[in-house]
Amino acid sequence: MKPRIKRSILSVLQACDGVPMPETALFAAVQLHVQPERPSDGDIVDALKDIENQRYAAALTDELTSERTWTLTAKGTHKARQMR
Repeated sequence: MKPRIKRSILSVLQACDGVPMPETALFAAVQLHVQPERPSDGDIVDALKDIENQRYAAALTDELTSERTWTLTAKGTHKARQMR
């Protein structure tokens, strides 16, 4: 399941075309993208940690709202294109 979640995260972020995606929207999109099973928030968090550690995506936290947003790195964009 974790590899499917990782692929979904990369695909969803690639569809944003470089625009940072709020974490709540990312979770909702990944849950819809991974069908027929619906991953838990914990499963998604775990996959995101791996993706961030592998430098495929990066998160920033807004100092004012504490909202996290995610974008693909150059390495993540390359990997997402390979998966097509």
